[in-house]
Amino acid sequence: MEINELQHPDSIWTWKSNTRRQKASLWLPYFSNVTKLKGDRYCFEYNGGSVTTHLKQIDCIMLYGASGDLPVKFLDALNTYKIPLIIHRRNLSDPYFFLPTYRADRQDILTAQITHRQNQIKSVYIARTILRERLGAMNSASLTGIRDYRPLSRTRSMKELRLIEAHETKRYWHNFYRQLNLEGTIRRDRHAPVNKALNAGSLFLSGIILRWVLYHRLSPQHGFLHTQTNYPSLVYDLIEPFRFIIEQSVHQACNETDDDKNLVAYSIERIKLLLNEKVYVPATHQLVYRKSTLHGIVLALRAYLVGDMKRFLIPVEGIKKGGRPPKVSYRLPGEIRNGIP
Repeated sequence: MEINELQHPDSIWTWKSNTRRQKASLWLPYFSNVTKLKGDRYCFEYNGGSVTTHLKQIDCIMLYGASGDLPVKFLDALNTYKIPLIIHRRNLSDPYFFLPTYRADRQDILTAQITHRQNQIKSVYIARTILRERLGAMNSASLTGIRDYRPLSRTRSMKELRLIEAHETKRYWHNFYRQLNLEGTIRRDRHAPVNKALNAGSLFLSGIILRWVLYHRLSPQHGFLHTQTNYPSLVYDLIEPFRFIIEQSVHQACNETDDDKNLVAYSIERIKLLLNEKVYVPATHQLVYRKSTLHGIVLALRAYLVGDMKRFLIPVEGIKKGGRPPKVSYRLPGEIRNGIP
């Protein structure tokens, strides 16, 4: 199979992230071997088949349930083409990330990121903005009762933010599992099939956001809401406003199948469908595919960090409404005009 096929029954996903650049994210289940062909062309073998592609057409690779060997020359080639590689297996709690080396950034975005992170007022502001959108999405799902955001707006420390987050997410997950008739399940139980699907979805989105974090020269390990540096905390910060995509997909998959072994695959397929839906983004006054908002949050954070914008305006979806539009310095890629991206 060639990479230009956008969908494949074996759950290979070659999602084109930008029409003009003609690049795609490759999610490959049960990988076993990779063979170099000619130039930058490689053949990836997996349990049941193979896929062939040019590395210049790929922006990120995720191997799920991988086995076999990865040649060092192949890893060198990924570094040359600036392609992040993520490897995950069900028996491992944490994925493995291969991150390419990037040249220096003229705007020195890394220094700006660290400076904002060390400034309590600015770091709490960024974390609070991310959490507000996360809670808003949770509320839209009718799984929490939060209506008053004033306590969140008044927070001036990470401790206060975490207390609010802990209180709201506890109620959220209780209602989430209750709706699925899974009372007694807790989110930290890695062995529960529903949680395996949620974790797989998180890894799926993290691979997409990681690509754009690296592309825009940000440090994946230096987050604001999540502050530990021993994992890609910034990536998991930026997932928060879009976790509803994962949770909605898993919720739907649980209602449609009793096959726990294939729940992950069912959930991932629904995530793909949601990412390819058209949505309107009030912040930029654009109609785009939902997948573009994952790139957009990285653009928004970068614009705020370098001083192009005074506010961190996350490009969440919404409806058209009147009033004075916010001033943003970025545009989302892949805008749809007259039905044409």
